[in-house]
Amino acid sequence: MEFSIVGLNHRVAPVEVRERIAFDDARLAEALGNVCRETGATEAVILSTCNRVEIYAARPEAAENELSLAARWLASHHGVPEPLVAQALYRHAGYDAVRHLYRVTAGLDAMILGETQIIAQVKRAYQAAKEAGHTGRAFNLLFQRAFSVAKEIHATTGIGRGNVSVPGVASRLAEKVFQDLARKRVAIVGAGETGELTLEAFRRRSGVPPVIVNRTAEHAERLAARHGGRVVPLAGLEHALAEADIVITCLASTEFHLGADLVRAAMKARRNEPMVIIDLGVPRNVHPEVDGLENVYLFNIDDLESIAARNLVDRERDLAICLPIIDAEAQQTLLDLGEGELGGLVGRLRAAMHAVGDEELKKTLERIGSLAPEQREEIEFLVRRILNKVLHTPTLAIKDAAREGAEATAFLEAVVRLFKLR
Repeated sequence: MEFSIVGLNHRVAPVEVRERIAFDDARLAEALGNVCRETGATEAVILSTCNRVEIYAARPEAAENELSLAARWLASHHGVPEPLVAQALYRHAGYDAVRHLYRVTAGLDAMILGETQIIAQVKRAYQAAKEAGHTGRAFNLLFQRAFSVAKEIHATTGIGRGNVSVPGVASRLAEKVFQDLARKRVAIVGAGETGELTLEAFRRRSGVPPVIVNRTAEHAERLAARHGGRVVPLAGLEHALAEADIVITCLASTEFHLGADLVRAAMKARRNEPMVIIDLGVPRNVHPEVDGLENVYLFNIDDLESIAARNLVDRERDLAICLPIIDAEAQQTLLDLGEGELGGLVGRLRAAMHAVGDEELKKTLERIGSLAPEQREEIEFLVRRILNKVLHTPTLAIKDAAREGAEATAFLEAVVRLFKLR
């Protein structure tokens, strides 16, 4: 079974490109069927978020010219020029594809390193493919393992501390403009998951109840009931803008809801007092012409990257701990999928070594006695990291032996006897 990923993300394509090939939920089942027919995939998942569009595929054999095939299909499906797509696409296959999925799901490939929102987005993408009948044994195991690995990483490392998210970075961006948000009025346009995260992020910084603008009043009212705030229908958007110092847009839409004329009228009503607009929508919710209006500071999701880069520096230590976990789990998954008996051998080896590590760690911590939480965490991280590094080489050796068939029998038996794995 050949696994592959073809796609683009915020590192290789600006929002102007990403928004043109973003997938609409309403057409996702149709798109999945087309992917399988056009590319020969037997299983497929499409992940479409504000920062990436990726097609995950499984086939009995490796596909030829998969990049050009995917570029042609994406261009045709979305009605965009093929060169626009082709110049940004990347491809991962085999082990690299599995590792990439695990890194994405754990938030290690995100603009905001360690963000947790991506886990729910990957789950929705997988569930949509499963309900449409486009996943089987391979992807059911692969994606469930991805969720398990992400959970382990966020539970055992500090990569996601502080519940980092794109809306959280947006609130810090607004602080850079206004310095103090305590008395600033906030309007949130969109009441979905991103809208709720945005509401939580700004609620901690602004003492003024926010305004929630949405197409469906019921969704906005549920959000207001949980977190506070006043609900305004989308038809009242101009009035809401006139009262807001900070506007965050996160509508799932293919059209611009904030045009230059609308914002200009709102600015006139507020006597041209400064307004910050942060557009988190992909496709974008705010027309680019708004950026030319006096005293209006427009940012889109790509503008958050400078703050995200500083977040990366702060979390480099956590990233160094996470990557060996990802590598080991990706290797284990391929063995489980391709060579059941050998995969079980690697699993027994890892379980035996981690059991030894856990036992020695327990004894050591009892012997040391009282420790600060961060000191205990540091020792636990060190033990896990050493074990993963020690297990890396024998795992690769067993994987290589799996390719050699019967000639590897003596070697594999030696592994069993050496580590007492029967």
